[in-house]
Amino acid sequence: MNGKHPIAPEMAAPGLIRRPLRGLIAGLALLPVQPSGEPDYIKADSEVLVGLAESAELALQIIHDGLASIGLLHAYAAHQIAEGDLQATHATALGRLQVELAEVLSYVYRLGMTCRRYTSDYVAREDGRP
Repeated sequence: MNGKHPIAPEMAAPGLIRRPLRGLIAGLALLPVQPSGEPDYIKADSEVLVGLAESAELALQIIHDGLASIGLLHAYAAHQIAEGDLQATHATALGRLQVELAEVLSYVYRLGMTCRRYTSDYVAREDGRP
């Protein structure tokens, strides 16, 4: 794999690093729910929905790139697993993690798209307030 890491070193300052999964979980806690347990997007604050959508989109990119990288590492490690240098149980556990992350991808994608749909006409004020 050739290429540069997409984030410049100055972006690694603690105040600039985004934590999309943390933001996603925090946003989900602020999302009102219907009696059925489904999110109630109509009653939700627009800022919460926009934050959820942004976190979801970045989390999607990170998880997708991570899954692709894990697949590449599996290909490189296959002969070591076959020779017994690496235990097959580790590869199995990693495969299980990939399955769970793929499930997260589909849910987060739907969540992000739905949040964007409910905020398609939303424009934040210059002072950041709705």
